[in-house]
Amino acid sequence: MKSKRKILLTFFVLLTVLFILGAAPVFAKEEAIPSINLDVILQSDGSAVITEIWDVRGVSGGTEYYKALNNMDGMGVHSLAVWDESGTQYKTLDDWNTKLSKEEKSGTCGILKTSDGYELCWGIGGYGDHQYTIQYTVEGLVKDYGDYAGFYHQFISELSSAPESAYIKIRMADTRLTANNARIWAYGFTGEVEIGSDDSLNVFSSEALGGGDYVNVLCRFDRSLFPLASTADMSFEKLQESAENKNSDTALYIVLAVLAVVIIVTVILVVFFSSRYKLADGTAMRLPGKKQIDTNWSVPFGGSIPAVYSAMLLFRKGISCEKLMGAYLIRWQEAGYIRIEERESEGTIKRSHEEAIVFSVDKTPDPGVERSLYDILIDDTDRDGILWTSDIGKRAEALYNKLTAWAAEVKSEGEKALIRSGAAATDIKGTVRFTVSGFEQAVKLLGFRKYLMEMRRQSEERSAPGELWGDYLVFAALFDIGEQVLESMKALDPAYFDTFAGMYGCNAYNMIYLVTMTNHISSAATPTQNTDGIGGAAGSAGGGGFSGGGGGGSR
Repeated sequence: MKSKRKILLTFFVLLTVLFILGAAPVFAKEEAIPSINLDVILQSDGSAVITEIWDVRGVSGGTEYYKALNNMDGMGVHSLAVWDESGTQYKTLDDWNTKLSKEEKSGTCGILKTSDGYELCWGIGGYGDHQYTIQYTVEGLVKDYGDYAGFYHQFISELSSAPESAYIKIRMADTRLTANNARIWAYGFTGEVEIGSDDSLNVFSSEALGGGDYVNVLCRFDRSLFPLASTADMSFEKLQESAENKNSDTALYIVLAVLAVVIIVTVILVVFFSSRYKLADGTAMRLPGKKQIDTNWSVPFGGSIPAVYSAMLLFRKGISCEKLMGAYLIRWQEAGYIRIEERESEGTIKRSHEEAIVFSVDKTPDPGVERSLYDILIDDTDRDGILWTSDIGKRAEALYNKLTAWAAEVKSEGEKALIRSGAAATDIKGTVRFTVSGFEQAVKLLGFRKYLMEMRRQSEERSAPGELWGDYLVFAALFDIGEQVLESMKALDPAYFDTFAGMYGCNAYNMIYLVTMTNHISSAATPTQNTDGIGGAAGSAGGGGFSGGGGGGSR
């Protein structure tokens, strides 16, 4: 009996050693990938403009990053563009050479055609922390399956480091995606899917992804939304059955695998360390689970947008440029620097109405990051001091580059504010990290976000005073829950909501529309590629397997 136990013990020890040795190279090039966020804009011809934001921490080796897209039968990839955290756009090369040095690849990107599909490649640049923005167009993503249109695509596969969080927004530029015309499923990770209040389909992780996790997304749409999509040689029902069957087999494999001690130990360690944050003094603290974080109605960090923005980045929770801009637009409307309204556009034969920013001639923000954004936007106004949404869209690429650089300025200003307040400090390597007290304040920040999300369920005894609503709306815009928070305010105190709306020059009925217009204007600053016409190969698609995937990360 003892001999059998020794044999079993030896077996599991060997399994553990082999597993660790096999996993070691995966984490050789960077300390972590805190988050990957994707914005997928679908076109009526079935193509998609995909923008990915990769937060990468502690890059210490390799010469390039890449994302593989395999199983791309009947599909094409083009229009690759890459920016780094400084807002610098990389030069796109016609041919990518993986054998070049780190210095030769720096500041460049390109698409490598492989026997399996494509690889989107870009130079690492300098070692350290980075935020890469990758944009590309996939032709033929959505196909016509006869009964429905849809796709089954692996957006995130096995990378050199598993992302600690993942978020995917799928939308159409001029069409609402609702429960009446769209459905969504996801596989391969712990998380949720939803049809959002902003007429988009959303996928988000609720736990850090493990080394073997992936993000497969299955979407179904009414055929009328994609009249020019290429035709598949199977029904959507068959595609869905294939997805369910393949992922059922995977789930069974995972269930059997966790019986091994090595997997159990690994899962425990991943869960434990994914919520740990290294502090400036070299110690580490663990973030409580969502249910354990207390709601907090106090406005964090003195209401400083840069401080909150930087604190969220330190928590590895990225916020897009458009949401950062939207927060300031909300604050400016209350301060009287601007008005956002729907106006009759000029210069067209057929009269139409369009959202626009009207700048005040009497009030401007004080110098600093707020004034920097103001100057960026006012540069594109017409002779009457009006910035039209259509003009933002026309200049979106140039404007987005400026906003990316501005966001880096906001991050720097926020880090300085956190350091001045004692909430952060630099460690021995010069990296800005939370202090012990700052980490506790930052946890309260997450409690504040939780309060805003659950505001409608708060009791009268716990409700916050109305004079804080202005700051609440600013940070709700930053967290992309502005319309939800306004609905909560209206339900909690309808009488005061009328007064509150008046501060923005609105009545209660128009207030939510004001936030909707602000979101539309901010979103117009995100560039899209020209995808008129049908690109790629039309005709039948392959079988029921997913497209995309194939690995990636640093090398």
